[in-house]
Amino acid sequence: MDYGLALITQDRGFEKLVRRISHHFGYELRLYEDCTAFAEDSRDSERGVVVVDASICSQPRFMDLQMVLNEAPAWQVIYLPSTNKKNEIKEAMGLGAFGCLHKPVSEQEVRQMMESALGI
Repeated sequence: MDYGLALITQDRGFEKLVRRISHHFGYELRLYEDCTAFAEDSRDSERGVVVVDASICSQPRFMDLQMVLNEAPAWQVIYLPSTNKKNEIKEAMGLGAFGCLHKPVSEQEVRQMMESALGI
């Protein structure tokens, strides 16, 4: 079974960074502008890594993250919180996120987190 790489964001700068990383790994990056589209597309599909940018998530804050975790259980979820508050990160990790990154992120940080999530 192949791995997929997906990104849920509307941040074009962050998209470019993640796209470079996906090319480095040799995977196609699927881009989504909301969590619902990803959840619908990923049901019963391959496993992989998805980066969820909290800045596009609907309220309540973790509703979209929980949907992604429930609808795509074979995917490792990397959460990009909308704030640097420790409680937001702790809650996301408690819900089942694989890891969290903080903006501004470096390419190296994202690459290392994805390598860890992919197990490579």
